[in-house]
Amino acid sequence: MAGKRGQHHLMKIFGGNLWQAQLVQGLLEANNIPCILRNETMSAVTSPYATLGGEVWVLIDARDREMAEGILKKECVSSAPYN
Repeated sequence: MAGKRGQHHLMKIFGGNLWQAQLVQGLLEANNIPCILRNETMSAVTSPYATLGGEVWVLIDARDREMAEGILKKECVSSAPYN
């Protein structure tokens, strides 16, 4: 499936608490890199308490990895090793 046209592979570019992830999300989106937030334990859509006690990931399209890493490096943003 990975080779089919129109499909995108999401990858984790950052992991941290909610406010850190939101800052990274804003930074990437300000540089025209679409991204989404995801909690590692449950979906924020189903529970207002989803982000309590769990890491929040910033996910991007794998094709944007190089550009996103450059932006985060320039802004001195780091997290756990990328997946």
